[in-house]
Amino acid sequence: MFSGIPVQDSQQFIIGPLNYWDQVRESGGFDIEHITAPQNTCGLMPYDCEDESIRYPNRVLVNLYARLGLHRYNLSEGTNLEFHHLKKFNTSMTLISSYRITLVAYDPATNSLVTFLVGVSEQIYGRLNLMVFIARPQANSPSPLFKEAVWPQLGITNDAYYDKGSPFWPTDFDDTERFYLLKDPEIQGNDWIRLYLELALCSNDRNIPEWHVSQLQIVRVAVETIQYVVVSNVNFYITFKGLPVAQVGEDGENVERKVIVRRFVDLYTGYFTLKESNLLGRFVKTEESLSYLVSSQ
Repeated sequence: MFSGIPVQDSQQFIIGPLNYWDQVRESGGFDIEHITAPQNTCGLMPYDCEDESIRYPNRVLVNLYARLGLHRYNLSEGTNLEFHHLKKFNTSMTLISSYRITLVAYDPATNSLVTFLVGVSEQIYGRLNLMVFIARPQANSPSPLFKEAVWPQLGITNDAYYDKGSPFWPTDFDDTERFYLLKDPEIQGNDWIRLYLELALCSNDRNIPEWHVSQLQIVRVAVETIQYVVVSNVNFYITFKGLPVAQVGEDGENVERKVIVRRFVDLYTGYFTLKESNLLGRFVKTEESLSYLVSSQ
């Protein structure tokens, strides 16, 4: 005779995950080392990056996410915080993941180290499409304008920004009212442009060696400001070379390739979105009339 699941066990099956996520929310999602997930819960996985005996996954990508959070804060606050090292991070154990990262930044204005919090949510797996939903010093309280989400919903967008569709690579950048070609000192003086490029590559190949990324050389960058939204919303047309792994029939690092990276900041929530052009293709040579265009949704 089938007796079913005991009432006490069935209640714990439901209550256990609820209690776990309540504790995660109370901790803010960053300090969860003391919180144990029930057996029936796909909880968060914590990693201690200061423990040299621990190898954490996607090392290059997580470091880039941390740097992107600092860039988001510097962009909005006019500061110049610099990445120092990772302390720890928590991540959801799903294909499309969210990260709560605790890092140490250097503040040149005060010559001091600052503990900094970053929340990053991937929107799509296998290409650059992510959102920074938290970027602030640990000592700062969350903005009173909105409550920080522990794990924000996927696919948060701004219709006015995305209704125009994905851009194509222009035949030229002669329209100076639409495009601005950065000069070499401007490219060298804004290391976040390289950060965008590295994120595009690492999002598509999470196992790319760090030394491959270090070989990249930016050839030219054109900037297109979206006229109907704020100045922080921009399309970047980046031409680069130095990718060591050659495709069939190519000369590897000598081949120039292209990528379109789009940046959008939601002024209401403060969410910072970075994504590639939503078209079909690969990193290809510049003599072709395509850019690095990602898989269509």
